[in-house]
Amino acid sequence: MSTATLATLAIPRSLRACLAAKHRPAAGRRLRPALVASAEIPPSSGGGGARQPLDAVRAIETASDGQRSDLAVVLVTPQIPGNTGTIARTCAAARVPLHLVGPLGFDLTDAQLKRAGLDYWNSVCVRVHDDWDAFHAYWRDALGAPGRLVAFSKFGARPHAEEGAYRSGDWLLFGAETTGLPGAAHDACADSGGIRRIPIDETHVRSLNLAVSAGVGVYEALRQIDGPPVHGTDEPATRRADAPGTW
Repeated sequence: MSTATLATLAIPRSLRACLAAKHRPAAGRRLRPALVASAEIPPSSGGGGARQPLDAVRAIETASDGQRSDLAVVLVTPQIPGNTGTIARTCAAARVPLHLVGPLGFDLTDAQLKRAGLDYWNSVCVRVHDDWDAFHAYWRDALGAPGRLVAFSKFGARPHAEEGAYRSGDWLLFGAETTGLPGAAHDACADSGGIRRIPIDETHVRSLNLAVSAGVGVYEALRQIDGPPVHGTDEPATRRADAPGTW
């Protein structure tokens, strides 16, 4: 709707200006690079807590002492900051490291990202990689391919909850909300841990929300890696005493 069209409608001038701004073309809008030097995350509205430096999300060492080493989550070119913030919260709850592979569709200072992640950024290890090639080189060369790459895609041939689908050391990969995983990432996973599909009825929806998919994948992988919750001290010694959900 053009500004000229808005002017012909019986709309208060202040609201007309607001609508005109909303419908103004976004040409020339540039996303800042995902590099943060001194930004801060405000404490949650519940009160209390010191402000947290957002540059902490650049460092894998941030929460390394409490993080698991047998599972990792990788978001490849995520586009919606709220989804990434929500996934960071899930990773903090599960003590699973998170990797972000660029180019990202947002700045790490985005308010929606901070709001969704609340005070959890300092509780999850995060490393940001410039692009897929940089991440793959890090995984393959710097770390020595420490585990399998397991992708989640609506085009996957195997169900996500199939027994034996996950092993200790797996890296769970999720693609962009709009385009999914790039071809190189898809091929790398096909040659490693495979492509998994979360079943959905596509009569009314094309796909699941990215944050929902990541939550489903993370906790199914943990279920298979950790085994059932420990209810007492006489359970088999093979069960992890510090596994999420243990009591």
